[in-house]
This record gives sequence, structure tokens and C-alpha cells, in this order.
Amino acid sequence: MYKTKSRTIIIVNTPTRSTPTWTEPANTPLIPAQAMSVTDLAASVKQAVFQMSTEHRELHATVSRVGKSIDRHFIADYASVAPKAESFCNDVNRPIMEQAIAQHLYRQGLEDVGDTFVAEANVTGVERTCTFALLQRCAAALAEGDPSAALHWVERRAHELHNSPLPFTLHRMQALKLAREQGVGAAIEYARRQFPAHAARHERALQAAVCALAWCTPGAGPAPSIYQHLLDPKALGAEAAELFIKEACALLRLAPLSPLAGGVLAGARVLPALHDIRAKMSHPHVIAAWSDDELPFEVDLGEDGGGYHSVFACPILRQQASEQNPPMRLLCGHVISRDALNKLAMGAKLV
Repeated sequence: MYKTKSRTIIIVNTPTRSTPTWTEPANTPLIPAQAMSVTDLAASVKQAVFQMSTEHRELHATVSRVGKSIDRHFIADYASVAPKAESFCNDVNRPIMEQAIAQHLYRQGLEDVGDTFVAEANVTGVERTCTFALLQRCAAALAEGDPSAALHWVERRAHELHNSPLPFTLHRMQALKLAREQGVGAAIEYARRQFPAHAARHERALQAAVCALAWCTPGAGPAPSIYQHLLDPKALGAEAAELFIKEACALLRLAPLSPLAGGVLAGARVLPALHDIRAKMSHPHVIAAWSDDELPFEVDLGEDGGGYHSVFACPILRQQASEQNPPMRLLCGHVISRDALNKLAMGAKLV
């Protein structure tokens, strides 16, 4: 007990308990304060349950739309239009398929994997050291932020790439790399040696690259959005790698895709349209027009897949060329099938 001028304070030591003990009977009415607390708690629980129910309804609606979209855009069975697996296993097509796989592995720079595949499958007639493998290694280094290999390749063909944006793109990437690793001074010195030859054709891009150097200094704040792409090595490297493959393949007259990759890309584009036309052609009135070895309609393969094709199709009769109906070149430069040429010569109406 402690005494003060105004009052007396009594401190009573009570034993501590881990859980409270209720002394009121079970049916004791709640006092107004307790009833208000219970009411507020029930309202909070009700609000939480309502919010969870609303979020669940929104999530369920979204998931339902995803499922319907998958059912609408994806087809589970392409067996009616896809080639049979047995067609790749015969004595004629199997060596071609194995050569395409080995060539794709070598073009991707996977020499060890390609060597193992060639040895185990006894594949013959595949060139191991293809030119595209070197391009792929340069592109991979660019994607990792290192332009040195690509710059060495470009310097050996500078006269052929005089009008290409590739040299400037690689020099810009190298200058920004020097700024990050050795400082802005080294980048400016490199820019003075390399950029003047490209100033006339890439003035705005050159100005942006020089301004971006200001954010490579220690203590520089966050760069504006117009320079963030230049200061991101991964993004800049991915852009340079794509441009390098495009320009190098155009210079060396190489297809940017291997036969295997081109076939997969073309098949992915063609199968949905082919499935739709197959469903329509299953009608008894048009089923006779369907053929297992001909594509009865034209499909746009886009820029990546439409630049070349291995089978000629007559643009007039829509028929694939064969030994009995080979393609014929006209004096004007157009190519049509021999059947179409014969009909033109006879003055018959082409249908």
C-alpha cells in the first residue's frame, strides 16, 4: 500500500493464469458494452465473408472464360489432318527427318548434342561446321551483353554492310558496355573513333546514345524512360542479336530458320486452318476434292515462313507440281504448272 497526498493506492499481487476464467453463468445477459462488441465483430466477419465471396465470383468468372477460350482456340485432336507417324518411319523419309534434326542441332551451336545424335542414329550427309553455327554463337553472346564476337564478324565484312544499321548498333552497344565497365571517359574515346562514320545515317540514335552516357556515371539518378532501353544490357543485347541474325542471313543468303524449325513454324500456322477446311470438306458434296498429298487452299505463313517453299504450287490451278506436271517458267518471268500452260496454249478457260 502506497499513500499520496490525494489518495491511497493498494497493489494486490494475484497469480498469473494462462487462460481467463469466466465466473458468470452460461445464460447471463450481456451488458450493453459487450453486446456492442459482439455486434461489431459479427459485422466485421460478415463484411469479410462478403468480400471473399465477391472476389471468388470474379475469380471463378475469369477462370471460366479462360477455359472456354482454351476450348474455342485449341483443338485436342489433329489426327484427321496431321500426317501419320508411320510416314516418318519409312526408308525414304526417316533419313531426311534425321538429317533435319542433326542440322538443326548444329545450326543452334549444339555441336556436342549433334555429334551424339549423329553417332547413335548413324546419320550421314550432315555438315558439322556450318556457317550458321558461328552466327548463332555471336547472337548468343550479344544476348548476354557481349558484342565483341559480332563486331569482329562485322569488321571483316564492313564493305558489304556499308548500308546496314548493324555496325552502328554494335558500336553503340560496345560504347555503353565500356561506360558501365570502364567509365564514361573510355566510352567517349571509343565513340569518337567509331561514331563519326555513322553520324549522317543515325544522327538521332547517336544523340540518344551519347545522352544516355550521363546516367552511367556513379551516383547518377534513375534515367528517363527514353534512355532506359539503352541502359538495359539484356534488352539492348536481344535487339542487337535479332538484327544480327537478320542482316547476317541476308548477306550470306541463308534462311534464318533451319528446315526443322521452318517446318514446325509452318505446321503450327497451317494446322488450325487445315482443320477447319477439313471439317467443311467432309461434306459428301465436296469430299471428292480432298487429296492426301495436296493442300487445297493457300495459307499465309507470314514473314518468317513465307519467304521460301520446298514444293511448287501452281498459282492458277492451285495444284502442287509433280514429275508429270512440273513447273514451267514463262518469258515474263512467272512460273505456272505445265497443265496450266497447256490450257493457256489451247485457249481453254482456266478453272
